[in-house]
Amino acid sequence: MPHTTDKRTREELARLLYLGKLQATDRRPVLDTIDRGQLAFQALLFECLMSLRDRPHPLAQPRKSAMASISGYLNVICRQPRHLDLSVARARQYASAITSPAFATAVHTFIDVLLGQGSKPSLARSSKTIENYVAALLDTIKAWGAQGLGDPREITKKHIEDALKPLRGDQARRLHSALRTLFRALKRERLIFRDPARSISLAINRPVPTALPSDRVAGLLDRIDDPRERLMVALVAIYAFLPGQLVQLRRTDFDRSKGRLRLRRPGRTDHVVYLDEFTLRLATAWELHRHHRWPDSSNAHLFVNRNTAVDDSGQPISTAAVTLLFQRIGVPAGRLRMDRIVDEARHSADPLRLMELFGLSTYSATRYVLTAHPDKKPGPIAP
Repeated sequence: MPHTTDKRTREELARLLYLGKLQATDRRPVLDTIDRGQLAFQALLFECLMSLRDRPHPLAQPRKSAMASISGYLNVICRQPRHLDLSVARARQYASAITSPAFATAVHTFIDVLLGQGSKPSLARSSKTIENYVAALLDTIKAWGAQGLGDPREITKKHIEDALKPLRGDQARRLHSALRTLFRALKRERLIFRDPARSISLAINRPVPTALPSDRVAGLLDRIDDPRERLMVALVAIYAFLPGQLVQLRRTDFDRSKGRLRLRRPGRTDHVVYLDEFTLRLATAWELHRHHRWPDSSNAHLFVNRNTAVDDSGQPISTAAVTLLFQRIGVPAGRLRMDRIVDEARHSADPLRLMELFGLSTYSATRYVLTAHPDKKPGPIAP
């Protein structure tokens, strides 16, 4: 089966499928559900995309490359105005599996609100955030069902506190955030009369930022040969990027002529990073490598892999792929980022400089400075 990125192949498929005549309102080609010949060709094409060399029809567990082709194919051919999103589809599946009809309806409404499709306009959350929220709620909703609670209107503040009591650390934070967001959305959609999670707070122990030993940081780039991975490590080690920020970078955010990289922050002002000469060379090397390997890729994200580069839906690489990279080199991305900020705080001792360089909030920048310079911390009685 030829690659879908081949222009001549796309044109031939468009001719066979009459896609030049069938256009949706957003100028996406759509499938004619009446033309049986076109439906038969679609089924045959789908089987070709599913097939592999060693096994003709690996329907049970297809490889990632096959799944990328199928996703790209469906995103182009389906009538939906937005591309199919696997994370949102899994969240819908989780909601449909809830035995209580009232809770299932509530979670589906919750997903609509997170997608920005509620009764009132709101910013849409990322698809992965939606999936994580719904997945965090499942065990608690199941436990409430076992207690005979089948409707969100029956939940009280005591029920939420009992659900949070046995949890610690990240599990408690995830469930607390998911429950507060859920009941806030249901209150806004008028499915409940009051928000039982509104006044519940969760005590969080924030660790003091510490620097990494120098022997763990030295020679990081010498262990990596891949141009994409070298640029990722440089952006974390020098400019304190987070893994989630790396995967959302777009090619248009990188201005090579001015040596700038724009970091998009929804709900906040974009943070502009001025790249040094070394990082600029790494970014140029990655762009050349990407163009040489995937010249026809239409993915707008800066970082791609062999699956997302040929995916017509333009999905970013997963954050887990970035996390695995730093696990392989032996330094977690979060610790490396923290080490960079602490090192800068030791040299400058100026919160404003940390805010300018790394886009930190006032609280975070002050916290790093006080950690690096304990003598600057004010006493209990201010002069």
